[in-house]
Amino acid sequence: MSECKSGCGECVHVEPFRTITKTYQGVANAATETLVDNKARTIEVKLKPQQYQSKYAFPNRGDPSIIYIDVKDNFSYRWDETTGQYVCIGTDYRQIKIINGGSAK
Repeated sequence: MSECKSGCGECVHVEPFRTITKTYQGVANAATETLVDNKARTIEVKLKPQQYQSKYAFPNRGDPSIIYIDVKDNFSYRWDETTGQYVCIGTDYRQIKIINGGSAK
């Protein structure tokens, strides 16, 4: 922050946007990937799904912003902070054996 020129003391100094070079490839870590599109002048941060050999290999406490994938069973899970458990949010449709249509006529 810099000194307010009007004397009000509430002004905020903003640095000009610095150019991102074409050689910048983004930053990746275990949970996120940063993508840069210089033509659109955008920076996008994407969460990466976390893949594990089974649901038993998931961390003891999950992160609610990450999708966890059980590669063995091909199920997707999310972490529920309220219950402190993983909740299945997707399964392999080829594993469905019976669909009960209820009492439709």
